[in-house]
Parts: sequence; C-alpha cells; structure tokens
Amino acid sequence: EAEQLVVFLDACYSGAAGGRTFASKRTRAVRVDEVFLDRLTRSKGRAIITASRASEVSIELPELSHGLFTHYLVQGLRGAADLDRDGIVSLQEVYQYLEQQVSQKSRAVGGNQHPVMKGELDGMLPLVKVSGR
Repeated sequence: EAEQLVVFLDACYSGAAGGRTFASKRTRAVRVDEVFLDRLTRSKGRAIITASRASEVSIELPELSHGLFTHYLVQGLRGAADLDRDGIVSLQEVYQYLEQQVSQKSRAVGGNQHPVMKGELDGMLPLVKVSGR
C-alpha cells in the first residue's frame, strides 16, 4: 500500500473525476539526495490534479502538440515550478504553477480552463529534484 499517490488527469471535464505518456531522449537521470528523500518520507496522502473544472473543456493547441495542462506540467516538472528555488519541485508548487499558467494562457486564447487539486496530503510532497540546482 503506497503512502503517497499522485494522479494527473488531462482530459475535458476532468474536474468531475474523483492516455498519453511521454518520454524524451533528453531525459537525464538525476541523483536523488538526502534532502529529497527526507522530504519524501515526511509526506503522506493522496492527490489528484485535473486539467480543468468539471464544467470546462481542456484546451489543446496545435503548436504544443497536446493540451495546455500537459505542456505546463512538463515545464513545471523540468524546473519552472520550483517557486522557492530550493532545487526540488513539490506537488504543491506544481499545482500553483499549473493554476497560474493554464488559467492565464487559456484566457489569452479565448478559453476558460482552471486545474483542480483534490485529495489530502500531510506535508509537502516532493516530485522531482531539479538538475543543476
């Protein structure tokens, strides 16, 4: 039984919910350090982050080759969501980043999309260690 579980859903009307995978040849292994492991062991719980509210359509733009949510999720996990610049991207930072970027970009293209986070977590849940920090 997992102590932490995180689900990301990029689909229209996904906020009503209680497949695309990607891999890059540029993906590098990042050594997990003691700080990351320490933070990981301090958190427990489950969370779902959805691309949009229950009544909203998830926007896809041809120039991105996928949805706004996935675009900003990938950017966030690559380091753009490391809001406190500590070299670790947490679930909470990713959600804040997604909420801001997806909402702004959707308005800029004439849409209305707001990611939603559901669930309960105890502590900050680290997702990735950002290389070079």
